[in-house]
Amino acid sequence: MTPTVDTFHALARSSPWRWMTLHFEHRSKFPGPCEAWVRRPGELLVRTPDGRAERASGLPYTSSFGVAAVSDPGYTPPPLPRPVLPHEATPTYRDDGLVAVRPAAHFEVNYDDPMYGNYSWVAMLDPVELADGVAPTDVREDVVAGRPVWRADVRALPDYDPRCSCCALIWSEVADTYEYGDRPGWTPVKEKYPDHYDVALDVETGVVVRCLPVGGDPDAAWFENDILEVR
Repeated sequence: MTPTVDTFHALARSSPWRWMTLHFEHRSKFPGPCEAWVRRPGELLVRTPDGRAERASGLPYTSSFGVAAVSDPGYTPPPLPRPVLPHEATPTYRDDGLVAVRPAAHFEVNYDDPMYGNYSWVAMLDPVELADGVAPTDVREDVVAGRPVWRADVRALPDYDPRCSCCALIWSEVADTYEYGDRPGWTPVKEKYPDHYDVALDVETGVVVRCLPVGGDPDAAWFENDILEVR
C-alpha cells in the first residue's frame, strides 16, 4: 500500500489492534536509553544500560467512578465496572484493514499502556494524537531498523489534541497553549518551536519509531525506537 495523508492518519489510530507484545530499544533525551518489553494489557519491563530494571503493571491512570452519598445505611453500591481493554472492543475498520473509528475512550475503553518516564511513552505506543489535528506532508515509505515505516513531516494544527500537553509528541504552540495558556502573563516564544517533526510510524504495529524535531530549539525533546520483536 502506498502511504498517503489519509493512511498515515489511519495507521496512527490503529495501534491497539495491531500488536500484543513488543520488544524494542529506546533512545531519547528523556527518559533516556533503555531496552523495553511491553505485553498488553498492562505489563512493562524496562532495563537501562547500567543494569537497572523497572517493572510496571496496570494502566497509568484508570477511570474512577464517584458514588453518591445516600441516607440508607443498608445501601450497598453496585460493583464498579471493569474498564474495557482495546482488544476486547471492536473498532470500525476500513477496507485496507486500518482503523476508521475507534471505540470511545475513558469510561468505555481504556487505551493506555504502562508509562515509563512521561506520557510521551504512552503516546508513542498508541499515537492516536497523530490521527487528527496534525498535517503530515511528504508522506513516504522508508525503512527503520530493518522494518518498513511510513514517514512524514508532521506539523500541529489548531485542533491538535495531545495525550498530555506537557509532553506532546508534536511540541508546538498549540500544545503549550493547552498547558500554559491560563497562566497570567504567559506568551509563546514562537521561534523556539520546531518547524515540524520527522515522524516515522512502524507499518506493522503503528508505533512511533522516530520523532525528531526539525528546526527551533536545539534542546527540544526527541526519541527513537528500534523494534526487535513483535507479536
